[in-house]
Amino acid sequence: MFLAFGVAAFLIAVVGAAFVPRSWPDGLRRWAHPYLFVPLGMVLTVRMLRRETSEVPAAERFNPRPVTGASAVWFLVGAALLATTIPVFVGAFGLRWSGNETFSGTAMTLTLGGIVMTAAAEEIAFRGYAFWRLIRLLGFWPAQAIVAGLFIVSHLTLGGFALLPALVGTAAGSVLFGAVFARTRSLAAPIALHTGWNILQHLLLNPLDPTATPLRLRFPHAASPGEYASMLALVALVMVAGTAAVLRFRVKSA
Repeated sequence: MFLAFGVAAFLIAVVGAAFVPRSWPDGLRRWAHPYLFVPLGMVLTVRMLRRETSEVPAAERFNPRPVTGASAVWFLVGAALLATTIPVFVGAFGLRWSGNETFSGTAMTLTLGGIVMTAAAEEIAFRGYAFWRLIRLLGFWPAQAIVAGLFIVSHLTLGGFALLPALVGTAAGSVLFGAVFARTRSLAAPIALHTGWNILQHLLLNPLDPTATPLRLRFPHAASPGEYASMLALVALVMVAGTAAVLRFRVKSA
């Protein structure tokens, strides 16, 4: 039932986004579908969770609120995790930054808003009710494997990712966000963590819109396949280390 209504909500969001007026800023039109999907997904998540409250002990439920008091902390954790890769990228691969002459504050605001809503949409879809239900039915790691596989497929198709980034970075990210969800029993924590990672990635490493970041990334030379693979491996290693830390240490529930 959740999958059926979730797909319907996604299709409604995609179709609805097609009717956004062309006179609106391109950055807002580009992110219209997550803005439409998030409220629909939240309503569906809350409704499905309420159906089972009488059958599930309170200790096994999760908090469906997308924002809690701990969101700021998890946002900083997400940004800090990605930040650990920056010194290595600078020292080993020669990454440098300079001022961006085409920078637009409006474009950055719209893009950052889109990043927040996209992270929320992905976590509602992949780490919300469906993941919680799979954990109860199959166990933690089988649920992680299934959701990671679906997460990879979504990024290969809808996200337009290349195969290697999807198999390495996306899979590792899915496992990290799933671990945070399971340990905190909160939807807000993985949303905030995901958002912090993606915003810093956009601003420093992989701008979604070249005019939406004040810094322009510069490589001393075109990255070779080996260097590119090394960068992805480092990102995955950081995510795996973060997952191990989350599962190893007790995390306060939101």
